Amino acid sequence: MRTVTAIARSTLSICSFLAVLVLTLPVSKCLAADLPPLRGDHPPFFTADLVISLDAEGRPALGVSITVPYQELSWIRPPDDPDDGRLAAGAELTVVFDPGGARTLSGDVWERRVVVGSYSASRSASAVLLEKRSFTVPPGRYQLSVTVRDLNAGIESSARQRVEVPDYSKVPVGFTDLELGLADSAGAFAPVPTRVFGVDVRRLAARAALFDRRPGEWPRRYPLRYRILDDAGESVVAGDTTVTIGRSAEPVVIRPRSTELFVGHYLLELELDEGKSHWRVDRSFDVDESGPPRDREFERMLEPLSYIATSEEIAQLRALPPQDQSEAWQEFWRRRDPTPDTPRNEALVEFFRRVRHAEKQFQGFGPGWRSDMGRIYIKFGPPDQVESRPATTQTPQLEIWYYNQPYRRFVFSDREGFGRYVLVGSPGD
Repeated sequence: MRTVTAIARSTLSICSFLAVLVLTLPVSKCLAADLPPLRGDHPPFFTADLVISLDAEGRPALGVSITVPYQELSWIRPPDDPDDGRLAAGAELTVVFDPGGARTLSGDVWERRVVVGSYSASRSASAVLLEKRSFTVPPGRYQLSVTVRDLNAGIESSARQRVEVPDYSKVPVGFTDLELGLADSAGAFAPVPTRVFGVDVRRLAARAALFDRRPGEWPRRYPLRYRILDDAGESVVAGDTTVTIGRSAEPVVIRPRSTELFVGHYLLELELDEGKSHWRVDRSFDVDESGPPRDREFERMLEPLSYIATSEEIAQLRALPPQDQSEAWQEFWRRRDPTPDTPRNEALVEFFRRVRHAEKQFQGFGPGWRSDMGRIYIKFGPPDQVESRPATTQTPQLEIWYYNQPYRRFVFSDREGFGRYVLVGSPGD
């Protein structure tokens, strides 16, 4: 790990780790804070996932995984052979740990270049530049920054916040951070730094280092409990498992038994009860594509689906018995698939993206997708232009959405002043 001589312009954050386990207490508890992915503030947009783990000597190490979609990079013809159809891109990546004061900065700066064979390969929605580095830093508080600079365009994006690297030497038994990914049939683990899953979520797995500094013989067995919570805090998957490790700080992979999850935001929670100690760690993740909704999810999705479907289609879906709902859902989206020869249904993915955006961004007297803004957004997508008009003594705050092809205009009014906009004008006004 090299010492960085200049402070990066912006910083990336991790929530701090909490607490110490002390075996002399009747019950010792420790909760590890979820570390959400960090994202660049402007193009080139990137995601940085941070995981606190242990190195081979049991010292804390901080792994930083940086993901930059190919679509965020600028591509040019390689200077050495500009006529063969290939395209090249590159990024400079900077990670800086700033302990504050006059102490030495740590981190690294490196470049990554990539060449693809065609323009379509450079625009692939699934293609990403992925870089992972691990840094051994002493326990303490740091200002951590991650910066990505597009070498062709000369633009850069950053993210920053604080991170506290825990002192595991004072903890007798517990987990490091969870790292989420996918496990194959042989149990091999592949991390997913963005923590965004599709239909592959059925192979969801978590990896963590389980350390035990107490004296005694090896190997040792540990009982674990896991739960997956939905965005309402309800448990949708739960189970128990036992792991055996041959040494302290050995990584373990936990794979929930059933992860047929629908689109949404989730939390994977893992607990260890060992003697007088209790340790819990969790990690959030998202599912942006899934199989057909079932039971209550099917009923719930019919309402936002009605924004883009006909009343006859909704009536037919609502009247179906449970055993026929999945096939009818799939048939509904097959009719709207713009690329039926590919496994990915872009219309379905875009629908769920709009529903989730509306849920997060728009206020109403219920879910965001039930608000007027949510309904219009789901039906027509993001507006081409947004005009904001401040409140006056006679009129409330207005927001006007314009769509160009075809032309549409929607006027929303914040009548109460609490950010709950209602539709007051539409194309027919």
